[in-house]
Amino acid sequence: MRKQSYSNPVDTATDAQLVGDEAAPNGGLPNRLMTAFEVAEFVGCHEETVRRAYWRGLLASQRFGVRGRRFHPADVLDWISRGAPTRVS
Repeated sequence: MRKQSYSNPVDTATDAQLVGDEAAPNGGLPNRLMTAFEVAEFVGCHEETVRRAYWRGLLASQRFGVRGRRFHPADVLDWISRGAPTRVS
């Protein structure tokens, strides 16, 4: 299955972002639970790195269905502040 990344910011914008250009409280992250692919895209690392982080207990996650995991934006920002591996461009 091919992953879809959203290039249009309107697709991932929250209601507050659509109303005005205020500073986002989540550091630019959507105001919903995120998949491992979305977290990896935001952080700039591989999707498997995100999975390994929650297996090791470095990144908190919530069960979503039988096999799925979702991540809260506040937990992602906390993981980044503690030194998440990012890709240097």
